[in-house]
Amino acid sequence: MSKEKKNLLIASIFMIIYVLFNFVYLTKSGSIISKNMMDNIINIFIFASSIIGIIYYIVLTKKDIDLNNHSKGILFFAIIFLIYNVISGIFGFIVYATLDSKKKLKRELPEIKIDNSNKWICLISLIFCLFLMFLMPNYFGNIQVILTYIIIFSLMIILFRKQLVSSFKLFKEYFREYNSLVIKTWLKSLLTIAIIGIIIQLITNVDNATNQENLNEMFNNLPILVAMLSMIYAPIVEELMFRGVFRKFINKKYLFILISGISFGALHVIDDFQSISELLYIVLYSALGIYLASLYYKTNNVWTNIYFHFLQNTLGVIGMLLLKLLG
Repeated sequence: MSKEKKNLLIASIFMIIYVLFNFVYLTKSGSIISKNMMDNIINIFIFASSIIGIIYYIVLTKKDIDLNNHSKGILFFAIIFLIYNVISGIFGFIVYATLDSKKKLKRELPEIKIDNSNKWICLISLIFCLFLMFLMPNYFGNIQVILTYIIIFSLMIILFRKQLVSSFKLFKEYFREYNSLVIKTWLKSLLTIAIIGIIIQLITNVDNATNQENLNEMFNNLPILVAMLSMIYAPIVEELMFRGVFRKFINKKYLFILISGISFGALHVIDDFQSISELLYIVLYSALGIYLASLYYKTNNVWTNIYFHFLQNTLGVIGMLLLKLLG
C-alpha cells in the first residue's frame, strides 16, 4: 500500500473513532434524538457525511485505484473531516497536496524584493492603527467602530497598493506552487495549535481566550459582519501590519519570525484578557503568528499570507456557525 493510501486509511480510522465516540456520547446523554428538529437534521448530516467519507476513503485504498483521478473527492472530504475532526482532515489534505505535486513539476518561487521606500510612514501608520484598535472596545460606539475598521483597512491598502498589485500578479502565475506551500504550512500550524490549545486547557481549565469568547458572542448577534471582518478584513489588514510593516525593518530571518509572531500573538490577547492564566493563550496565537511570519519570509509575497489567514479564519467562522446552530 502506498504512503498516500496509508494516510487515507489513518484518516478513516480517526473518523471512525470520532463517529463512535459521538454516537456513544449522544446515546448516554439522551440527546441522540432531540426535540429540536434542526438539531436532528444537523446530527444526521454529520453522521451521514462522516460515514460516506469513511467508506469513500477506504475504497480508495484498493490497489487498482489511481488516487490522481479522485483528487477532488479527496479534497472535498478532507474539508468535511477537518470541520469534524482536525486530525482526519489534516491527513486528507496531506494526501491531496501530495497528489497535486505529482501532476506537474514544481517551479522555483519567484524572488520578490522588499520595498523599503515608505517604511517610516508605514511604522507611524501601524502605531496609529494599533492605537485605534485599543480604543475601539471601550470608547467607540457601533458606528464609530465600523468607521474605524474602514479607516484602518483603507490606510493599509493605500500604503501597500503597489506591493499588493505586483505580488498578486505573481501569486496568480505561480498559484500551484504557492498553494502547495500554504496548505502544508497551514496544516502544520493547525496541528501545532491543537496540541498547544489542549495543553493550555489542561493547565488553566480555560476553554478560550476572552478575545475568542467576545468574537463568538459578537457572531451570535452580527454573524455577517463578523464573517466579513474575519475572512476579508483581518487577513488583509493584519498581514500588512504584522508581516508587511515588520519585514521592512527586520532582515534577519529568525528575528523577524519571532518578533512578528510574538507581537501578533500578544496583541490578540492582552487587550481584553480577564485572568493571568489566560495570558498563556499568547503562546497559541504566537505559534500561529510564527507560522505566518515564516511563510512570509520564505515568499515575500503578502498574498500567500492573506490566503493562509483566510483559510484559518474561514475555519473559525465555520466553527462559530456550527456552535450557533448547535447552541
